[in-house]
Amino acid sequence: MATIDLTVARSRDVAGVRRRIVGQYTGPASYVAGGDALLATELGLGTIEFLSFENAVNATPVNRLLTYDHANEKVVWVIPNTGAEVAGAVDLSGFSARFEAIGL
Repeated sequence: MATIDLTVARSRDVAGVRRRIVGQYTGPASYVAGGDALLATELGLGTIEFLSFENAVNATPVNRLLTYDHANEKVVWVIPNTGAEVAGAVDLSGFSARFEAIGL
């Protein structure tokens, strides 16, 4: 399971009825093909309307792209030069990326 750190930003931002959350996402020790579950409640939201990630990098530095599958509530990891999803059981715990989430 991935790690979510919401302490990287000073506070939550509210615009109208929507809330904006900035945090740090660290990959799971064993990625599950099809995506890593990320529920709105883990971010302190009722629903996620928008979720954007920076490129995830490790110490090498190697990049991975992250996208959010809203229908299945999962973060999908992609290899940039091939466009293929990262294989199942791969250790991504050395990768991290900042994110911005907007929701209710």
